[in-house]
Amino acid sequence: MLQLFLRHPWLRRLSAALVGLLLGVALVAGWGWWNARGLRALADDLRRAYEAHDATAMEALFCWDGVDAATRGRIRFVILQEYELPIASVVVRPLSTLDRQAGPGLRPNLTPDAKIEVTYDTTDRLSAAFLAGRDGWFRHRLVVMLPAN
Repeated sequence: MLQLFLRHPWLRRLSAALVGLLLGVALVAGWGWWNARGLRALADDLRRAYEAHDATAMEALFCWDGVDAATRGRIRFVILQEYELPIASVVVRPLSTLDRQAGPGLRPNLTPDAKIEVTYDTTDRLSAAFLAGRDGWFRHRLVVMLPAN
């Protein structure tokens, strides 16, 4: 049976194409799993920082590349305003079309991959959304929007 298989070039080509297709699907699925795992880990770290009321741990989740001291101070001020609120949920969401666009006069310091939505356990269900991007191969970080140059 194997000799019959090896004699026909179209069977060899078909089997090579199927193996290549399966390998490609496996690689795409693996990358998707790895990406989702990293985003979920970032969301879990964000939840833990909120629950511990640890502003320093929250700051460590941001990518500070290219961020000046004044912008970092403003972000720290916002963190200090929000980190005492109780958390209802932290959810990773895909980017919408609007999330992919930088605001007027702004640019992200990392390419956004997803949005992490935090809903606070308050009577009015306040929420905040953070853009997340891949910082290197192994870690996601929260994105900071910088003035466009």
